[in-house]
Amino acid sequence: MANSGIPESPDMMVRFMRSGEIFTPSAPIDNQALFAGRVNQLNRIIGAVSQRGQHAILFGERGVGKTSLANVLLKILRGSQEQFKSVIINCDSEDRFEQLWCKIFLELENTQNLDFEQHQVNPEFIRLRLQRQIVGSAIIIVDEMDRLKTDAYFTAFMADTIKTLSDHSANVTLILVGVANSVEELIAEHLSIERALIQIQMPRMSSEELTEILLKGLDLLSMTMDREVIQSIVFLAQGLPNYVHLLALYACQSAIRTNSSNIDANHLTQAIKQACENAQHSIISTYSTSIYSSRQETIYPKVLLACALAKKDDTGCFRAVDVREPLSRILGKEYTTTSAFNRHLNQFCEESRGKILEKKGVERHYRFRFVNAMMPPYIMMEGLRTEMINLEQFQS
Repeated sequence: MANSGIPESPDMMVRFMRSGEIFTPSAPIDNQALFAGRVNQLNRIIGAVSQRGQHAILFGERGVGKTSLANVLLKILRGSQEQFKSVIINCDSEDRFEQLWCKIFLELENTQNLDFEQHQVNPEFIRLRLQRQIVGSAIIIVDEMDRLKTDAYFTAFMADTIKTLSDHSANVTLILVGVANSVEELIAEHLSIERALIQIQMPRMSSEELTEILLKGLDLLSMTMDREVIQSIVFLAQGLPNYVHLLALYACQSAIRTNSSNIDANHLTQAIKQACENAQHSIISTYSTSIYSSRQETIYPKVLLACALAKKDDTGCFRAVDVREPLSRILGKEYTTTSAFNRHLNQFCEESRGKILEKKGVERHYRFRFVNAMMPPYIMMEGLRTEMINLEQFQS
């Protein structure tokens, strides 16, 4: 049977569809049984919920699983408390302070009669309304805060809302979720809320946590995966659970099409090809812009692949010297200085090449970082798909 197309038998189709329910790269996890890792972060956020006057802010890079953690948290709390209300609100770029709280109350009260226009919507109004409307306790999760066009007015009012809820020991917990810079914008000039706001960073997942995701899903599908394939998927994911789900899904479905219950390197190769073809348009477009050259022979793709492979610190930054070793492996010749590719690194920080990298620090001590944390795994998969490098070299 070909390694693409629709599964031939009803049983294969059931398994095919089931794989899409277990490995979900396009949606956050909302099933506690499928959730893996994050024990420390989950315990800290439950600790915040259990204390009156405490609120939390959950922050980290895009794609590290913040929304999944919030979803699982609600599942746990709903099973442990009788009088408990909860809501998750996704922010959009048009939301302002009043619009955001209007959305929250619409979800909490299940009514269109909010009469916001008759009141000045400020932190005290929000506190009083919450205390009068909510019986028992409530948790309000404000997700994707980084999408808000925040200004001094918004951050001041949100900080004051947290402060007044904390000062009055309201039995309501706010959990704000966003990327790191949204945290800085909220608390930079409002240090008075620090005691009321537990800051929980979501780092990238460890290899053990990513492996747990794979093994849990495979067990539910009654499938197995070669150890080398597990290692390759974990390596390619670079700590981002989204990519584990993506590659596992496509690899499982590739195996199911061949009526195999074991996933091998050939299935992973098919998965990588499919993942590259189905990547977000913005990622494909930025990558294409960054490596474009009118010359047939160019090392832009190889330098960019070396950047993706370079050793990075906890903030995702790398130095020019860190690019030398992976580039030597890719090109098959040893680089002893950075002069051959310094120009490329600097150009990757320019708009003309999609600004795929950002540069920090001072001259001779610059550090580089990918603007989009989701980009390096895609670049690595492109490197494998186009045979710039193979899996054996990749992990050596």
